[in-house]
Amino acid sequence: MAKNKKILILVTALDIGGMEMALLKTLPKLKKHVDCRVCCIKGRWPIGTMLEEQGVPVYYLDLKKIYNIGFIIRFRKLINDFKPEVLSTYLIHPNLFGRIFGRIFGIKKIICNERGALLQWEFLRKYDRLTKKFVSHYTVQTETARKETAKILGLSEKKFTVIPNIIDIKTFDFSLDKENKKKKLKINPNNLNITCLARLRKGKGHEYLLEAFENIYKDKKNINLLLVGDGEEEERLKSLIKKYKSKKNIYFLGIRKDVAQILNISDIFTLPTLSEGMSNAILEAMASGLPIVTTDIDVNKELIKHNENGLLVPVEDSLSLESAIRKLIKDKVLCKRLGNNAKETIIKNFDSDIIIKKIVKLYNSI
Repeated sequence: MAKNKKILILVTALDIGGMEMALLKTLPKLKKHVDCRVCCIKGRWPIGTMLEEQGVPVYYLDLKKIYNIGFIIRFRKLINDFKPEVLSTYLIHPNLFGRIFGRIFGIKKIICNERGALLQWEFLRKYDRLTKKFVSHYTVQTETARKETAKILGLSEKKFTVIPNIIDIKTFDFSLDKENKKKKLKINPNNLNITCLARLRKGKGHEYLLEAFENIYKDKKNINLLLVGDGEEEERLKSLIKKYKSKKNIYFLGIRKDVAQILNISDIFTLPTLSEGMSNAILEAMASGLPIVTTDIDVNKELIKHNENGLLVPVEDSLSLESAIRKLIKDKVLCKRLGNNAKETIIKNFDSDIIIKKIVKLYNSI
């Protein structure tokens, strides 16, 4: 494939989120193979600055109000100036806007990147179906999503390519003064650390983890629970543990830039989520070589094989979650085996070089 093949990436915003972080990991490596640029529909956000610092051009349409058509004119000018051969769109609003106006402005090849359920935007699915003829190809993160999305849209699964999230394994291989890190976080350095990395929002299952942790703490005092992330559920969760005996050992750490370091000082990782796309948190915990406890939903089962590279438990089941965590606390040999196998899974299937080759192959086939 010609090195200068032009790819335009269209997103709503470049705030800190799963999709945005995936682009931050992917595009600086992808630009070695193609001329890729990013178009952001609204706002100027941290990930945009980080991409630019790594040599990926970012253009802003500066949409402020939906009825202001100036952003459409700016989009047309960008296309006329850059002349992309492929438009690659992410999430529902760019997917719909890009396939319609991309076609109108002369882009013949459009890739729609479907990532997770539409959730609050489910009503837009009818427009998704009406405009699907404008899409050249779709990407999804998992085999589960390929089957589900193909069925929803009434399309052949052949029109979908699975492109998992990218993980740079080198990012998680480093030496760290763990005692000093624990001191900076103001956590008990002698305790075992159980870590959950997830936004504090409904559907992530934090309440079941807190209940399981409280029960474990009753006869196992030397444990910490590290909750990394923020969200609208934070106050409710903090209120929930006010009567818990374990509350002093539960740390709400908020959004962090040192996630890899926190995983490095962790002993067990858990994500009791009720639903998920492909979880960056689980991938990062796997890359860190941690034993993992997560729920047995279909997308998680594509990453975690029970008792091979992690443990799976039913959703909304604090007792099963408690039992699995207790099992890992008691069995260091099991922890080491699961953690090593999890890391090997990343190396073989999700490392950055592997995923970049899949993306380049897709652009080539389009």
